[in-house]
Amino acid sequence: MAPWWLWHGLDSSQQECSGLQQCQTKSLLRLQIALNGIEAHKIKRIWWWQRRWPRRIAVKYLHSLLGQWAHLLAAGLPLLACVKLVPMGHAPMRLQYELVQIQQALLAGVSFSQALEQSGLFKPAIVHLVAAGEASGELPALLAKTHEQQTNHEQLKRRFKRSLFMPLVTLISGLLVSLLIVLWVVPQVASLYASAQYQLPVMTQWLMQAASGLQKHSLALLVWPLAVCLGTAWLWSVSSMRLTMELWLWRLPGIGRLMYLHGQAELFLILSLTFNAGVPLLNSLALAANASSWRRISRALTAACTQLEQGQKLSQVWQHMAGLAQTQAQTLQLMRMGEASGDLGLSLDQLQSYYQQQVMSHSQWLEQLLEPILLLLVSTFVGGILIALYLPLFQMGQMM
Repeated sequence: MAPWWLWHGLDSSQQECSGLQQCQTKSLLRLQIALNGIEAHKIKRIWWWQRRWPRRIAVKYLHSLLGQWAHLLAAGLPLLACVKLVPMGHAPMRLQYELVQIQQALLAGVSFSQALEQSGLFKPAIVHLVAAGEASGELPALLAKTHEQQTNHEQLKRRFKRSLFMPLVTLISGLLVSLLIVLWVVPQVASLYASAQYQLPVMTQWLMQAASGLQKHSLALLVWPLAVCLGTAWLWSVSSMRLTMELWLWRLPGIGRLMYLHGQAELFLILSLTFNAGVPLLNSLALAANASSWRRISRALTAACTQLEQGQKLSQVWQHMAGLAQTQAQTLQLMRMGEASGDLGLSLDQLQSYYQQQVMSHSQWLEQLLEPILLLLVSTFVGGILIALYLPLFQMGQMM
């Protein structure tokens, strides 16, 4: 079977063009392209694994695509030309391959959103936003706003990861030191105490029992985390259990509140972008339901669409949405103001900004709180082990 080749070149009108073609050799492919009036300046062979790997393209490349498409579309260039003109020479081969596939899909008459969905490059939320932009004619503005919000989100994630780096290093090193003490030091100390005729303190006895249990069940301790992860993944795939697990996640101290706020910010981002672009409210809610990464929010929005069709107001529906148990009074108040003034789009913008600010402030609070908590846990754990080891020495010194 002839291998696949990805080529880039200039046509007879000196316009950039690219394509995918099967051919036995590079020289033969160059000749075939030249017969079509195209001067190829770059030809790369695509191996079978390069069309599927990496499964997920790095976020920096996808954000760059969104930003460049938004700028080119805003400049008035046709969509096909925008896809062709984006330089991705240093991107993974799979991304270059998928971009050519998108070009061919557009030439075949497929919509831009469907071409993106077939490529599997972007999340469903972005695909649905592109579909809304095509329907409303506001695709450049939607792409620009999406690029801006995604960039802010990634910056928040990077900052949060950087702030957690040192606390996690401290926690892992403390656990490793504690494990080394329990598995190596404690058994030797236990053999010394076994010959003595002293009653060991309760704390020391617990430490000896823990060390003995770790040595006897070390294999089980390695298997149990894997079993728990597999079981959790299976429960997450069950629809009814996922709804319950999402509610539990939202109720976790600190991090659960951040997850909930991020879900709300994502929801109102989609609603504000689509509604302000001229998409009807019912269609905006349906798009947000399909794009949401939280099953509870998606189910609640689907039910809200049914109630809106029956003539209820958005604020009335939102007040009784079962999937959003933590709905705040500010949200309902802004919705009522938007309905009363006839400018619901402005209210949705304000809600999106409000929840985005809440995500930022809550993440900063967590960053400042997690480091002392992890340090306190490590010091308590290691200090407890050392105290349990030295208590018998203090007892023997008092009895001598």
